[in-house]
Amino acid sequence: MAPVPTWFRVGCGLMAALFGLCVVLQVNDPDPLRWMMIYGMAAVTTALLPANKPVAAIALIVGLIALAWAMYLIQSIWGVVALSDVVEKMSEKGGAVEVEREAGGLMIEGVWLLFAASFRGTRA
Repeated sequence: MAPVPTWFRVGCGLMAALFGLCVVLQVNDPDPLRWMMIYGMAAVTTALLPANKPVAAIALIVGLIALAWAMYLIQSIWGVVALSDVVEKMSEKGGAVEVEREAGGLMIEGVWLLFAASFRGTRA
């Protein structure tokens, strides 16, 4: 099996830092605990992936949870907001824009974790 390439190590480091920042940004959210937990799990599993192959299974599970959660949120706002509303002020569309942003974050997390877990699962 091939060793983990440098670009993967660097990518994991950057994404782990991004997810760590997401944890910090959730502190003043109305419901911070669940968001801090999902982003925290993404940060930890992403940081551990380059050095620890068994973490790929956990990353896969967390990624699937994030994607399922995103799909749930998206169906709740379907037709209420457009993709372009992400950059609008939240007050213009109410809480639906916040939900849209949350779903976007979960999609980024889920796609990254599925990619990283599957890539790491094929390496030594």
